[in-house]
Amino acid sequence: MSKPLVEVSAVSKTASGRKILAPVSFSLTAGEGAVLTGPNGSGKTTLLKIMAGRELATEGSIRWRESLDPRAGIATVLGDPPYFENLTVLEHLRFVCVSWGDLPGTSAPERILEALGIARIRDSFPLELSSGERQLVALAIGLIRPSELMILDEPEQRLDSERRARVVELLLDKKRNGVAVVLATHDSQFVEALADSHVALEITA
Repeated sequence: MSKPLVEVSAVSKTASGRKILAPVSFSLTAGEGAVLTGPNGSGKTTLLKIMAGRELATEGSIRWRESLDPRAGIATVLGDPPYFENLTVLEHLRFVCVSWGDLPGTSAPERILEALGIARIRDSFPLELSSGERQLVALAIGLIRPSELMILDEPEQRLDSERRARVVELLLDKKRNGVAVVLATHDSQFVEALADSHVALEITA
C-alpha cells in the first residue's frame, strides 16, 4: 500500500470561544481525491486554509509525506489569486510557468485556456473579466503549476454546467497523473467524479 501523501488527524479550529471546525480526520495518497461537503458554516474553507498553511489548527495535526514540500508541492484555488494589474490572462499564465521552471515559449498556457474554453479572453486583463471568467482564470493558474496536491474551494462557483464538466475532467486528469486532490463543493457531479474519500462536515453547536 502506498504511503499517504497527507494525513489529517483530528484537526479542529476554535475562534472567539466557538468551535468553527469539528475534529476531522482523513488521509490521501497520490492520485486520490477527498471531497468535503457540508452546509455553509461547517468549516470546509477553514480546513482547506489549514491544509494550505494559511491558518493554524487549534487541535489535531497534519502530517505530510517526507518527500512532499508543503510549500512547493501544493497548488491552491482559494478565491481570487493576486493579479498584476498590467498583465493579461495569458501573461499571468506564462509568468506562473516561468516561475516554476518552464522555458519561455511553452504551449501550456494556451492549452489550459483551450481546455477551459476561455481562449478568447487570453489578451484580456483579469480585473476586466466577469466573476465567472475570473474563477476560470484562478483555476487555470492552479492547474498549470506543478504540484503533488491540489486544494480547491468550491471550484464550481459561478460556472455553468459545461464549464463545470470541463473542470471535472481536468481534475480527473490530474488524478490520473498522480496528483492528489482535496476540494470543498456543493456540486454532486464533483463528488461522484472525484471522491475516493467523502468527508461530510457539520455545523458545530
